Amino acid sequence: MFLQLLFALVDAQVYFNTDSQIYKTYWCGIPKENSESVKEIYTLFAITEDGHVFRSISFGEKWSNESLLFEKMGIEDEFMEIYSSPANKEVIYLFARNGNGIRSEDCGFHYQQFSYPKEIVDFKLNSMDDEWILGLMKCHLCKAPYSKTIYVTNDGGDSWREILTNVSMAVWDKLIDSDFIADNRIVAAYLDDNKPAVAYSDDYFQTKRVIMFNGTGFFQTSFYMFIVTKQEDGFQLFVAPAFLDMAEVRPVALPFEEQYSYTILDTETDQIFLSVSHNSSNKKLTNIYTSDYTSLKFTISLLNNARSIDNGQCEFERILSLRGVYIANIYDHQKVQHQFPDKFKKTVITFDKGGVWHPIKAPEYDYQGYKLNCRGDCSLHLQGRGVSKIQSENDAVGVIIGTGNVGMYLDEKIMNTYFSRDGGLNWFEIREGHHIFLVGDRGGLIIMGRNHQSSDEIIYSWDEGLTWEILKLEVNITVQSIINKGLYQYYNIIGYDQENKGIIVYVNFNKLFPRVCTGIWDPTDPDGDYEMWMPHSFENGRCLMGQKYRFVRRKREAKCFNQQSQDKLYYIDRCNCTEEDWECDFGFYRKINGGKCVPIASMFEEDDYPDILKPPQNCSGNYTISQGYRKISGDYCDGGIDLGPLELPCPEQKDIDKFYESSNHSKQSDQQSNNQTNIQQNKININKIDQNTKIENDTPKGLPQANKLFIVVLLIFLIIIIYIIFRKKQANDNKQPKTFLDFESQGLMKQTDWQFN
Repeated sequence: MFLQLLFALVDAQVYFNTDSQIYKTYWCGIPKENSESVKEIYTLFAITEDGHVFRSISFGEKWSNESLLFEKMGIEDEFMEIYSSPANKEVIYLFARNGNGIRSEDCGFHYQQFSYPKEIVDFKLNSMDDEWILGLMKCHLCKAPYSKTIYVTNDGGDSWREILTNVSMAVWDKLIDSDFIADNRIVAAYLDDNKPAVAYSDDYFQTKRVIMFNGTGFFQTSFYMFIVTKQEDGFQLFVAPAFLDMAEVRPVALPFEEQYSYTILDTETDQIFLSVSHNSSNKKLTNIYTSDYTSLKFTISLLNNARSIDNGQCEFERILSLRGVYIANIYDHQKVQHQFPDKFKKTVITFDKGGVWHPIKAPEYDYQGYKLNCRGDCSLHLQGRGVSKIQSENDAVGVIIGTGNVGMYLDEKIMNTYFSRDGGLNWFEIREGHHIFLVGDRGGLIIMGRNHQSSDEIIYSWDEGLTWEILKLEVNITVQSIINKGLYQYYNIIGYDQENKGIIVYVNFNKLFPRVCTGIWDPTDPDGDYEMWMPHSFENGRCLMGQKYRFVRRKREAKCFNQQSQDKLYYIDRCNCTEEDWECDFGFYRKINGGKCVPIASMFEEDDYPDILKPPQNCSGNYTISQGYRKISGDYCDGGIDLGPLELPCPEQKDIDKFYESSNHSKQSDQQSNNQTNIQQNKININKIDQNTKIENDTPKGLPQANKLFIVVLLIFLIIIIYIIFRKKQANDNKQPKTFLDFESQGLMKQTDWQFN
C-alpha cells in the first residue's frame, strides 16, 4: 500500500544528465535569517570530468549550465577545482586549466573574472581574508622535491607575485584566530642556501625565521606543528606548539628509532594518533602510536595497521558521535610475512582511545533472520577507507554503517552491509552485498544503492534497517555517491549511465515521510517516538571514557521525521577508574584483547628486569617508576584503580650496582655465546664441506683401520653435540612472542617519504 502511494508521487524525484561523469560536488552558503519560511539557502555546484560547471539553488532539483555563462564572459576553458573561502563561506573560487579563474562573493549569483599563472597546481585560501590566496607553481629548473615556487595574491586573483622558490610545500599558518600569529604568516619547507629548512615569514619572505634546519616536511594542526628532519642515519620527527614564537621545537619520543614515514590519523581530541611505517619493503604495514598530553611521548597502541599503497590512506576511522571510539584494520601478526598478507586482514575496535583493542562482535543473525554460526576466532570485519569508508555522523549518535563480512578474516569476495546503533558494541547485518550508502535524518533514514552495478532503483529504510522500501528511478544509474545538506530531506543520487555520462537524481523525501516524530520532552513515554540511551564500553559497562552520560534519541522502530537538530545529551556522573581507563606507558605495550602492559625491551632481551624498571644508577632519595600504564588523555574517571607511576625509596648503591652488573654480564654472556655459536657453526660448515679431506689429512699413514673408524665416529659425535648446542641457543633466542618476532624481522628501515592523511 505504501509502495503504491510512493510511485504515485512522481514529483518526488527528478534526474539531470551531464556531458561526462561528475568529478566533484560542492555546497556553498550560510544560514539566512531573513524570513520564517526560508531560514537557510544553499547552492550546490557540480564539476564534470570534461571541466563543465553546473549549479543548483534548489538542492539539486533544477540545474543551470554555468559554463555557458562563462563563455559569454569570454572564458572557454575546462574548470578543474572549486574552493570556498574559510574566511567567508559565501566566497568561492573556480580555477580552470589554462589560467582562467572565476570569483563569486554570493555563491554564484554574480561572477568576477581573473587570471593566474597557469602552471600553479595547488591553491591555499587564507582563513582571515577572503582575497588572500597562496599558490604553488611548478619550477622546471628546481630539483625534486623542492620543485615549486610560491605565488601570492592579495586582491582576489587580480595580481600575483612570486615570493619564494625551491619549495616542497607551503601553507598559511593562520589556523586559529590568535593575536600571536600574523594573519599573513606563511610556513614553508624549502632549500635555504642549498640546505633543507622549515621556516615562516610574516612579510612574504622578505625576512624569515628558520624553525628547523634539515626539515624536509611539516604538518600543522590547530595546536601543534610536526616537522620531519633528515638525520645522518635516517629521519626524526619533531613537534612544537602552534605558537612558534613562544616555544622551542622538541623531538617526538617513539619506542623505535628508525622510521620510514608518518601519517597523522587524528588530532581532533586532546590526544594525537600517529601512524609510523618502519619498513620500506612493506609499505602496507604501519604501527599506530598515541601521544601523551604533551604530544612528545608516543606509545604503541596498535601493531600492523593496514595502509593502502594506492592512496596512502591508513585503515583507521574515528566514530564521530562518541568520544574514544575508533575502528581499524590490522594484518594478523602471525601472517605479516605471508606472500599475500591481504588475505589475513582483521578489524578491531577500541572504546578507550586505543588503550585496549578488541575484535568486533559478529551479529547473531543475517539479513534474512537466519542465525549465523560464528564461533571461536570468528568476528565481524569491515572494509577500510582504502576501499570504502566506514560511515558515522556527528549528529547520528551511536550510528555506524559499513561493508564487510563475518569470519576469521576480511574477505573482499563476500561483502554485506552492517549497521550498529550503539557505537560499535553490537551489530546487525542489514543487507546483502556491497552498497553505496548515506545516513540521513540523524540516523532515522538510510539510503543505499548497489555499488559497481547499474540499476533503476535505490532502497531506503525508516527504521535503521529493520525494513526496507524500494524507490524506482526513472533512469538506470551506477551509483557513485549519495549527498544531502543539513536537516533538509532533499537527497542527490550521483552516478553515471551506460554511456559514461553523469547523472544526478534528486529525491525529495519530505514527500515520502509519513509523519513528524512526537514525544521529545518525555522519552520515557512508551507511546512516544523517543528513548533514553546510554553508551556502553566493551568491558566497563555504562562508562565510556570515565563518564556516564545519556542521550535522548529517536526509537529504532519509529517511522517518522526527526525535527530535532541534535540528540539531547545529559551527563550523569563520573565513573571509578578501571584498567580500561589506562593505556600502556611509553616503553610498554599490550596485545589485542587486553592483558597486562609489559616492557617492550623484555620482548627482545632475556633480562628479566629491563632498564625501564630499574632505579637510576645515581639514585638519591626517592625515584619514580612506571607501573607500565598512564591515564588516557581526556578520560574523566576518578578513584578506583590507580596505575599511575610509583615513588619508591632508592635502594642501597651496592644493590643498584648489582642490577647493572648483572645486566652487563648478561649482555656480555649473550655476545660471547653468539660468538661461540658462530665459531661452532663455522666448524660445522667446514666439516660438511671438506670432511673427507680433514679425516685423511689428520690420520697418520699406516694407522689401523679401526682407529680410522674411531676418529670418524668421534668427529660425527662432536658435530652432533655442537649442533644440539646451537639449536638450543637458537630456541632460547626465539622465546620472545611471535608479535615482536614478526615486527623485528621486518627490519626498521629508513624513511624516504613524509605522508599525511
